[in-house]
Amino acid sequence: MQFKDLEWKDVISENMTVCSHCMVNLCGWIKIEFKINREPREDKYYLYCFGKGSVRRLKPEKYDSLESAKNAAYRIYSNEMLRIKKAVDCLVAEDCY
Repeated sequence: MQFKDLEWKDVISENMTVCSHCMVNLCGWIKIEFKINREPREDKYYLYCFGKGSVRRLKPEKYDSLESAKNAAYRIYSNEMLRIKKAVDCLVAEDCY
């Protein structure tokens, strides 16, 4: 199952993306936020995830490129949407009986 593409807002300085931000809000009920910050000393990108449950990460995850950090964010988003879809399908199936 494929979900919509995440819409990122990039902050660019000296032709390099230093920060990227994405927020998903589903009908005001579910809010997922991703932030990617570049650490120039390590030349790594840190992915921060905010939301409820398994989405929230207490420690940022490190990636070698901005693209790999965005791909990881999309995987987290997709997994959360699949979890929500399963819960909704279960509720709908129970109501049908």
